[in-house]
Amino acid sequence: METQAEIQDYCRRYFQAVHAPILRDLPNFLEVELPRDVDKELIDRPYHWMMVETIYQDYPNTVKQLIFEQNVNVEEMERPEYLTLGSLFLTKMIDSTKKRGSCTFGYQQGVPTGSVLRPVLLMTCKISYVADRCRDEIVTYGVSLGSGEVYRDFYEQVVDLNFSTEPPSPMQLVHVEAPKLTVKQGFKKIRDQVHKEIRLLDHTWAEEAEEHLAREREQLETYYQSLGLVNADSTVPDAEKIAKARLYEDELKMRLDELEKRCSPRIKIEPFQFALLYVKG
Repeated sequence: METQAEIQDYCRRYFQAVHAPILRDLPNFLEVELPRDVDKELIDRPYHWMMVETIYQDYPNTVKQLIFEQNVNVEEMERPEYLTLGSLFLTKMIDSTKKRGSCTFGYQQGVPTGSVLRPVLLMTCKISYVADRCRDEIVTYGVSLGSGEVYRDFYEQVVDLNFSTEPPSPMQLVHVEAPKLTVKQGFKKIRDQVHKEIRLLDHTWAEEAEEHLAREREQLETYYQSLGLVNADSTVPDAEKIAKARLYEDELKMRLDELEKRCSPRIKIEPFQFALLYVKG
């Protein structure tokens, strides 16, 4: 999930999954009615709900308008929220997805008689490129638990298929192939593939972030050195100078640690959804 179109598609699928009625679905625009349970997960307003559930039992559901390009012009559009990777509302949706469906499984439906269903582990993960700024990607991978082959963007290959948690009946004459790899082994293959792809990326952003971090660190150290010189030249008693010097030293260390946590370049990989799917090979 990198483009705005992919973000809109993710939102569309999320709302369908949680049974939130989509009132309008236009290019770069969604209008959706949020059921109460979904509203509570996506919008942080506990006092509002405490009042509603105490006084207004029949309070109408929230209608949310979302845009995926900043210059969208749609009739009857009021206070829409612009969604992009990293925005709070989209982050809440991803957290809700983790909470509601972190693991699932299914057998492909509607396959011809005599078909073979082969096991594939599907994993969805968020990859964050973190420095003084953050860029997120949502990506999916599949790994065949028969051959060990890994497929990127596997979700797009199965999104339009129908699945059931019930295996095919014997009368369908559909063979379900047993896995040769465990889920743990499949996960390791996906993880290795993700690491391999990340190593091959252009990491200029990390080099630039390190340079930025070095400049920020130097500025902090220069500032506290100047405070130390002023303190050394002051006419206050030596004991007070020593105490103040220790204070500056501790404060500098604390701020350097904060700077390191905030600006040090790193890549975070967060798997948040798994599915064991049996699909026609």
